[in-house]
Amino acid sequence: QDAVDYLTWTFMYRRLTQNPNYYNLTGASHRHLSDHMSDLVENTVADLEASKCILVEDGMDLLPLNLGMIASYYYISYTTMEIFASSLAAKTKLKGLLEILCNASEFGDVMVRPGEEGQVQKILAHSPITLDAPKFSEPSVKTNALLQAHFSRRPIKNADLAADQKAVVVKSTRM
Repeated sequence: QDAVDYLTWTFMYRRLTQNPNYYNLTGASHRHLSDHMSDLVENTVADLEASKCILVEDGMDLLPLNLGMIASYYYISYTTMEIFASSLAAKTKLKGLLEILCNASEFGDVMVRPGEEGQVQKILAHSPITLDAPKFSEPSVKTNALLQAHFSRRPIKNADLAADQKAVVVKSTRM
């Protein structure tokens, strides 16, 4: 209930009242809004508990776990923390570490523009770590190529790719 009360003070709540159809609400009454916000909070808490970022005690008390505190401190998505926790092992090699990092949720917005597949393929052709059957249209493959170019100190001549590389490097240092 505290979380729902908090959300009533947010911009999202104001948007819910102004445009309920956008959020798939059947109405804008207090009851509709309250039910939607309760569902949102319950689903979010369930997701965070499933990813081992929080612990729910007695059905009400939320306690942060180590993964949740790390995600909060470094501003990392809980889905990324879940990927890291389930994939990383003491014997993970460099290739595996790079693939795990490139599959982070934070890189989901790294889009491959039309015509960039060939450039990504060229970058990976000259990279020290090879990928098994890469799909050059995937954000994780583009991220991998840009990080390997950065690590190898190879300049990126395309301005858009260079800007993407800069954003990828900034995000990856946080993770």
